[in-house]
Amino acid sequence: MASTTIHNTTGPLLHIVFFWLKEPDNQEHRNQFETAIKKLIDTNPQAIANHLGCPAASEKRDVVDNSFTYCYTMSFADLDAQNSYQTDPTHELFIEEASHLWERVLVSDSIALS
Repeated sequence: MASTTIHNTTGPLLHIVFFWLKEPDNQEHRNQFETAIKKLIDTNPQAIANHLGCPAASEKRDVVDNSFTYCYTMSFADLDAQNSYQTDPTHELFIEEASHLWERVLVSDSIALS
């Protein structure tokens, strides 16, 4: 039996970013981060949907990692929009304003099955 390979490059594409702040209990740092990322949310032209959140009080299980400080999810219409986002001035400004606050960032991109 032949395997099926899925080559969807159209979308929608989810860009899921986890941030671990250097000082997650420092309220001033949290305020700075939230101000910078909310500016990105308000001004970025490529994203068609946004979600900014913190770890939920989910049941503790081995498969659940809620060690992050923030989770930011963006939805893009397609791979081209996500690629454009990477060099967009709104994204570059966010990195400039907030990167000194985090110690780790983990990104996962997921595209819908066709």
